[in-house]
Parts: sequence; structure tokens; C-alpha cells
Amino acid sequence: MFVFWWMGRGYVTALTIFGTMMVFALMLQIAQPLLPDQRWYWGLSLIAAAMVNWKVGSYFNRKRLLKTPKRNLKERLLYKAPNRFMSVPMETFSIAIFAAGLALTIYGVLYPDVG
Repeated sequence: MFVFWWMGRGYVTALTIFGTMMVFALMLQIAQPLLPDQRWYWGLSLIAAAMVNWKVGSYFNRKRLLKTPKRNLKERLLYKAPNRFMSVPMETFSIAIFAAGLALTIYGVLYPDVG
């Protein structure tokens, strides 16, 4: 069973998520006395990963985007992109990453870690 699948350069989405979280982890280690490790912080890292992934995915799929007529939002988000991650265009997967980051941020703010 596959956990991750991609077409073309879709693997860059997983690398973007991992890389962004590593940058945020490094920033957390540097600011350890000032910034406590909280859930909302990791939610922000996912939101940042979603923004980076949208830009990178749009760049990689730009030739196909220019050829695809866009009459509505569905056709913009779901099209035959050469670079996909989990069967959707790379930039469209950013919506799922952003939603997870937003949920984690809100949950972290409403229920902060005690300890």
C-alpha cells in the first residue's frame, strides 16, 4: 500500500512540508527560552508550507495552466497537471495543507499545552 504517490515533480510537495517544518523547528530551537513549543506554532509551519507549495506547484504546472481554459473554480483546481501529489495538482494539495495548519493553529490557541 502506498502512503505517498505523485506524478512528475509532485514529490516536491512532501519535501516542501518537511523542509518548512524543519526550518520552523530550527527557529524554535534558536528561540527556545523566548518561544515555548506549542501546537499553534506547528500549525503556522503548515500554513507557511501551504503558501510555499502553492507558489512552487503553480510554477511547475504553469505551462499546463496556460493551456487550460478556466471557466470556474473547479476547472482551476482540478485539471490534468503534469506534476501531482496524491492525485491532485501540487498547488491544489496546498488547500489540504492549509486546512490542517489552520485547524492545528486554532486548536492550539483554544487548548494550549500545559506543562
